[in-house]
Amino acid sequence: MQTELPITEIVLFIVGAVFTLISFLLRQRDEKQEEQIKLLFTKHDDDAAKLEKLELEIAKQHYIRPELDAKFDKLEGSIVDGLDKLGMKFDRLGERLMKNS
Repeated sequence: MQTELPITEIVLFIVGAVFTLISFLLRQRDEKQEEQIKLLFTKHDDDAAKLEKLELEIAKQHYIRPELDAKFDKLEGSIVDGLDKLGMKFDRLGERLMKNS
């Protein structure tokens, strides 16, 4: 006597196998996407850290406002003093030229 499997059991077995295969493939795809997302977040964190470090380096190379003000005040004082001395020399030169003529 040969026992035959009813059609419904065969169909259920095939449907179960298909769903099992689909869930397995979806799980694999999800795991790959999870790894890619982890890599992207890791890269983002690394890039953010590098950007922060670069911002600090750029900030270190720039003068702060009070320091710039002091440098420009000193430069302005030197220019004014130099022009005053030059003006006095021209005045003396003019006086000597007037005396000699």
